Amino acid sequence: MKLLLSLVVAFVFVSSIASSYAQIGQNNISIYVQVKVENSDGALVAYLETDKVTVTDYAKLNSLLDANSPTLHKKIVSTGSQKYELLKATAVQVYPSSTIVSLNLISVQQDNTPDKLLAYADHDGYPVVKGDKATVYWTILRPVS
Repeated sequence: MKLLLSLVVAFVFVSSIASSYAQIGQNNISIYVQVKVENSDGALVAYLETDKVTVTDYAKLNSLLDANSPTLHKKIVSTGSQKYELLKATAVQVYPSSTIVSLNLISVQQDNTPDKLLAYADHDGYPVVKGDKATVYWTILRPVS
């Protein structure tokens, strides 16, 4: 399975745990997304955080998270007697043209088939111009069975 991470016009993923997470119902997966946009001089253009995350395919997302990918940083954390797996990944995109990005997503591609959307983070969006760099941090927390 080839891992393909992408923004609507770029691509995404995780780092950094935050104080609140989106509770995604089924499987009790919690996801938090942070986006930092810098111009070509390194000055901060935008910073967004969201817990508005929609998972479109829990089974495939869990399968992707179970894989030993070098883009995923995993660790086990405990709260009382409950253990959780904390997964973090980070992706960086330098934009080749001006656009507005209002959605970040996780998708996979398998055997030259079209990308399969697994989850997306909805936020207020941010404008970028050619040369801007977006760093997207996804933090995912799920119970250990």
